[in-house]
Amino acid sequence: MKQAWKKHILRLPVLPAVYHYWRLLRNIWRLRSEMARVNEGRTVPLSLGAVPGLAKYVRLSSQIPGWTHGEEAVALALASYGLPEDAIIVEIGSFLGSSAVLLAGARKRRKSGVVHCVDPFDASGDAFSAPIYRQIEESVGGSLRREFDKNIRRAGLAECIVVHNGYDTTVVQGWKIPIDLLFLSGDQSYEAVQTTFRCWSPFLKIGGILAVQNSRQGIEYAESHDGSARLVSETIHPPHYQFIRCIGTTTFALKMSDHGV
Repeated sequence: MKQAWKKHILRLPVLPAVYHYWRLLRNIWRLRSEMARVNEGRTVPLSLGAVPGLAKYVRLSSQIPGWTHGEEAVALALASYGLPEDAIIVEIGSFLGSSAVLLAGARKRRKSGVVHCVDPFDASGDAFSAPIYRQIEESVGGSLRREFDKNIRRAGLAECIVVHNGYDTTVVQGWKIPIDLLFLSGDQSYEAVQTTFRCWSPFLKIGGILAVQNSRQGIEYAESHDGSARLVSETIHPPHYQFIRCIGTTTFALKMSDHGV
C-alpha cells in the first residue's frame, strides 16, 4: 500500500519538485524522536551530525535574541539545507538575525542559494510585540539594523543574504522571483499576517515550503498577537497545502496548488 501511494505521488504533474519536498519534510518530522542533549544543554537532533557544520549555525542563532530556538530552529535549518541548488528563500521579519543565521548558514553549507531578509528594522509590530522590540532595541544601542548586520558578519554569512530594509508590503511591489521557502515571522496581528500572506504566497512555488512562526494551535494568544495561528487554522490546509506539521511554534507546510488569494 505504501509503495502504491508513492507511485501515485510520483505521477502528479508538478513532480519531481513535490516529491523532493515531501521527502524533505518527512525527514524533518522524524527528527522529533531523535533529540539529544548537546551544546551546553540545548536540545539538538542527533541527525544534525549528518550535515557537517550545520550545528555551528544553530549554536550561533541561539546566541542572538529571537524566537526560533530548539527543535524548530533545527527544523528550519534542515528545511533550508534540503532545498534545491540556487534556492530562493524569503524571510518576512528578520529582527536581529537569529533565524536568518539558520536559513543562510544552511545554504552556505550547500554552497548555493540566497536568503532575502525583509524587515523595516524600526521596532514596529503588533501591539503585543512592539514594546518588547523597543526594549531590545534600547539594549543593543538603538539600532536594530546595525545589530542585525553585526550578527550576520559574525556568522560569516553576508554573502548569502540580501537585506530589503522596508515593509514587506512595499518590497513585494517590485518582487518577481519564484520562492522555494517562505518564512513568515513578522507583524503578528491578524490584518498584517493576512496581508503579508496574500502579497507573498503567490510567489511560493508549487512544491515549495511555507513556514509560519508563532502559529501553534491550542495556545491562547494575546488579542493582537494571534494572526499567524489564525492564518494556519483558517487557510493552511488541504488541498492547497499538504504535509502540515508544527514543530515548536512553527508550522511547516508543502504548497500543492495556488488558491487565488
